[in-house]
Amino acid sequence: MGVPNKKLKKLMMITGIALGVYAGFKYLLPLVIPFFIALGLAEMLRPAALWLQKKFSFSFHGKRFLCPLGMWGGIVLLAFGLGITALTVLGGKKLLQEGRLLLYNLPRMLDEADIVLSGWCRRLEGTFQLEKNSVVLVVREMLERLLSYAASRIMPYVMGNTMPWLTAFIHVMVFVVVVFFGTVMALQEGEEIHRYFRQSVFCREYREMARILKVVGAAYGKTQMIILAGTIALCMGGLFLLKNPYYGLLGVIIGLLDALPFIGTGTVIFPWALVCLIRGEGKKAAFLMGIYFLCYLFRQLMESRMMGRNAGLSPFLTLAAMYIGIQLFGIWGVILGPLYFLILRESI
Repeated sequence: MGVPNKKLKKLMMITGIALGVYAGFKYLLPLVIPFFIALGLAEMLRPAALWLQKKFSFSFHGKRFLCPLGMWGGIVLLAFGLGITALTVLGGKKLLQEGRLLLYNLPRMLDEADIVLSGWCRRLEGTFQLEKNSVVLVVREMLERLLSYAASRIMPYVMGNTMPWLTAFIHVMVFVVVVFFGTVMALQEGEEIHRYFRQSVFCREYREMARILKVVGAAYGKTQMIILAGTIALCMGGLFLLKNPYYGLLGVIIGLLDALPFIGTGTVIFPWALVCLIRGEGKKAAFLMGIYFLCYLFRQLMESRMMGRNAGLSPFLTLAAMYIGIQLFGIWGVILGPLYFLILRESI
């Protein structure tokens, strides 16, 4: 057998790198992800922690004393966490109020929906000269079966999965605690950690990996967070102008749906606008479509500007990377897919 040519060598190298990165993401990353997050948080908090350390230093008998850097980093991280928790609680209270109002008005809304649906069915019966109430009864029976099936599938899952939910909660709390103390220790031992990486035989690979992670964090992660916040704000603002009493709850739901791959705001807005149009509420339908187009333009603008400029990923490549990532890694592929693509691209 002859010596493999240059293209074959390149193909073998690409395959090896792809398999190696896949194995690392699949089996190694879940074990070390809290420490990666801790290192990233430590680098982000270092300037604030250094400023606090110098600001609150004190002298005693001519000697200057500095409080540990890790302590200041822990205080900053704890304050940030408490702020996020307070905002979440306040926002949660508002959403809970709207949820209660929605549940209170749900029977009336269902009755109105039944009247509208029955009217459509009777028009259909009159158009095709069908027996009176024949379509109405069929549609009602279909909806009853659908609701019964949904209840039979959902309720056992909700009632019979107490232990898995408790286990998941414990895992999350352990994860948070490890990240917190890992951040504090990384701040305190920052110079030793940097020295270890500088002296490692894989120093160049570590530096390249850190650069790629920084690119992804600054480009993809930041972009998606801005898009999520902006979409929720646009939806909440638009629904508020429509005087919808559930503008907060619906805005958050639509924004979260938009963050999921291949779903988007149109999943809710299109059927809603269609119903409004059928009911003769043309202005409301047009306003809802305006909200959709604003969200769509905002997403396209942010993805093209931030992802294209910082990471060199077009919206098409981002979508392809997310889809492949989901197929390989499940729901986490939304984040790991673009990272996987960038590592492969930079490595070859």
